[in-house]
Amino acid sequence: MPRPAPRILEVRRTECLTPNMKRVVLGGDNLDDFPEGHESANFKLLIPRPGQATIARPPFGDLPEHERPVVRTYTLRHFDRGRGEVVVDFMMHSDHGPASHWAATARPGDRVGFAGPGQPKWVDLEADWFLFAGDMSALPAIAANIERLPRGAKGHAVLEIMDPADKQPLPFPPGLQVHWLLNPTPSQPSTALVDAVIDLPWQAGSPSVWVAGESGAVRAIRRYLVSERDIPRRRLYASGYWQIGMTEDVHQVAKRKAP
Repeated sequence: MPRPAPRILEVRRTECLTPNMKRVVLGGDNLDDFPEGHESANFKLLIPRPGQATIARPPFGDLPEHERPVVRTYTLRHFDRGRGEVVVDFMMHSDHGPASHWAATARPGDRVGFAGPGQPKWVDLEADWFLFAGDMSALPAIAANIERLPRGAKGHAVLEIMDPADKQPLPFPPGLQVHWLLNPTPSQPSTALVDAVIDLPWQAGSPSVWVAGESGAVRAIRRYLVSERDIPRRRLYASGYWQIGMTEDVHQVAKRKAP
């Protein structure tokens, strides 16, 4: 299924979910073709540069860099067709990048470009149990997956947050053990998330695994799962959303070059 054409949306309202997570609700009258059931899918946010009255839409072709919006990748938290609203949750960095700065200052009526979404990234609900692991950049997509789990689902969710108050009251099934890890400085190298996954008690049966977040941690977890736990590729989703020391532009180039 092809991605919908890029569109321009407006901020309807914002909400601080936790100290380091802000929700921005977008709307517009051109969402009739927006696909349902695509929570957890990635999309491109087209952020206007200071002074830009219009937002160019891709493909940009020969458009000069300074006339293009800043493009950043996020995941869809929720789409409400009845209300005509797209919900995006932003991990707020202390040293705001273009996207988190935009989210921090967003006001109703502000305009932003939206390209996507792509295909949703779901766990395999036919698995015997489930394993989620990720930092706060992955929490919106993990939350969307958690909401789809059957009540009898079991397994583990290893979630790295920056502050104890960043815990979100998600509908975790009783059989899903939630492990909140505190890391107030995610921009500094850490093996905490990797170590926590390796130390988990392994359950019987075949799991479906969903891992995302900082690329170094994701690669290490993926190596462990493939080499030591023999997870079938069809039941393993592992994606590096960002990388310490890299801007998104550089990180996306590196991902495309990776084997």
